[in-house]
Amino acid sequence: MRCCPEWTIDSIYYLAEGDFCSAYVVNDEWVFRFAKHDKARASLKREYCLLPKLANQITLPIPSPQIASFEDNPKLSFIAYPLLHGHALSQEQYFTLEEASRTHCAKQVAHFLNQMHSVNVRLAEDCHVLTNEYANRCSDLLKRARENLFPILDKPECLFIERVIGSYLESSGNTSDFRSTLLHGDLSPDHVLFDEKTKRVTAIIDFGDIMIGDPAWDFLWIYEDYGLDFLSRMLPAYRESDQPALLQRVFQFSLLQTIDWAIICQVKGDNAFMEAMTQLRTMRVQEEAQFTELLLTCGFA
Repeated sequence: MRCCPEWTIDSIYYLAEGDFCSAYVVNDEWVFRFAKHDKARASLKREYCLLPKLANQITLPIPSPQIASFEDNPKLSFIAYPLLHGHALSQEQYFTLEEASRTHCAKQVAHFLNQMHSVNVRLAEDCHVLTNEYANRCSDLLKRARENLFPILDKPECLFIERVIGSYLESSGNTSDFRSTLLHGDLSPDHVLFDEKTKRVTAIIDFGDIMIGDPAWDFLWIYEDYGLDFLSRMLPAYRESDQPALLQRVFQFSLLQTIDWAIICQVKGDNAFMEAMTQLRTMRVQEEAQFTELLLTCGFA
């Protein structure tokens, strides 16, 4: 390879890909992530700048890029870092664990968030990490919902979407509700690595959505993809004085994310559109019950 002319390449295999990058493992030791477009190249630049600085502040191993190339052609741009071992801790595998192991894994993730959310945001800003403009995103979400969903929805569903988004827009101006922190941005089961022998989380990966914003966002995919059992075991180890308010924002993000998912599926003609609509309609009918369950399961009456 041009970036590493002294290397002997014994093996290369495909690892994974997302909307931004494709990843490959070289010599069973290094992960190379290649950008798919300009936004992905900019994201890789931010990771290359920031992640090595975070490595000493985060207890769990995280990617620490040591090699990079940023070409005019974004598809030739990449970062590379030593392979982190473990496999994704899926919800299914999580529920096979004994109680003590579940609690330990949840606490490990909580400690990771404590450390991430304590990083000085100036460090991230110096690496051009972006601030999540929630109000702008929600205004755009409402516009897209009116264009793509309202023509095919019943009036109660349209009113539900208007109310959910409108409620968030009204509250988003109150900056005292939370302190903006550095976020992982996509803390889902795919990005929590696990060792079956030790029953421990071994690393957190994929910081392509790293941003500055509301810490509640980093609990969204925990709530959506792991569920209440994991979330309720995390919270006692997470440093936040007003956890009910945090959970209210997590639930609000869940509502907004379901609306966004339905729009994306409709625009793309995705087969998951009916599933998204079923979830949206269920949330409309069961909104109060689901939020009450969230609070009660996490220990708040």
